[in-house]
Amino acid sequence: MSNISWGFLKDGDTIDVIAPSSSPDHPTADIQEIKDYFEKNTKLKLNIPDDIIQPTSPLNEANTIEKRVQFIKQALESDSKAIWAILGGGWGSELLDVLQKELDYSKAKPKPIIGYSDVTALHVFFNQYWQWPTIHGVVLGSNGDINNQESFNKTHINTMLDVLCGKSTPTYSMDIINNAATFNTINTRIIGGNSLVLNSMNGSENFTYNTKGTTLFIESVALSPCMLSIILNGFRYSKAVLYADAIIFGNFIVHGERPNTPFEETQFTYLRQFFAKKINKPVLHSTNFGHGPTNLALPFNTATTIERVSADKAAVEIIANRQSTHVSSRSFADVAI
Repeated sequence: MSNISWGFLKDGDTIDVIAPSSSPDHPTADIQEIKDYFEKNTKLKLNIPDDIIQPTSPLNEANTIEKRVQFIKQALESDSKAIWAILGGGWGSELLDVLQKELDYSKAKPKPIIGYSDVTALHVFFNQYWQWPTIHGVVLGSNGDINNQESFNKTHINTMLDVLCGKSTPTYSMDIINNAATFNTINTRIIGGNSLVLNSMNGSENFTYNTKGTTLFIESVALSPCMLSIILNGFRYSKAVLYADAIIFGNFIVHGERPNTPFEETQFTYLRQFFAKKINKPVLHSTNFGHGPTNLALPFNTATTIERVSADKAAVEIIANRQSTHVSSRSFADVAI
């Protein structure tokens, strides 16, 4: 039995950068900007392999499946203290079966894996298969702090670094949508991510989240209210929702890097409320996570307390670097619903 945790980062520690999904538009320039930012603004080191980005055709993946997995493997076995994705986008799900075959759990060193959007595929793998904690949050290749450009997402890199270095404990206020739900305190873990990736894996034999004892987080991008309603109704009938302690909705955004229209926002509000009325468990909402203007650090698969503080508000406190339960199994067959 092992309680899986990672240590807070210190000055001089190294972060491995991976590219599990899409290629940046300007790989050489983007990588240099990332290096420059960390050199000028932090006392942390970055390891970015020279050939990490070799875009494929026709899909514009960051690299071949084999090389993307190899870089992840190297990062897991290195002396770095964290692994941070350069970008989401697409193509991460195609790595899952190869990760299952190629990665050696006995050689890996527990460390946080950071990213969002398509990086959800890695959250699914490491939360579910290895039972590791990970962190849902900003990526390095699409951030205004690093790119020195106007960005829809206004979250500063330091908000993630403060969590990684133990300078802040993630504590968030969230709205309770179905305030008729009866609860005072829920001791749980948060897992989940992007609705497209979660939906594509939902019901799969090997990569469906086991949500027993967890709170399922869902955020969405590149989906109209109509398409998202189809996905949410699928979740509403699924074991992923049936066995979860609670549901947290992040931002729902139709077009990445662009705010929704007022009418789209009205539709999304209705979808959240409709979903909340149909299930017999707490449903919370926060605009601080996902593809919206704010994307704060949300540690996954780690000790979390949801406490009701009023009729329509909850306080969510997360112990960022420690898992809440002992785990002995590495097998999907043993843990998947």
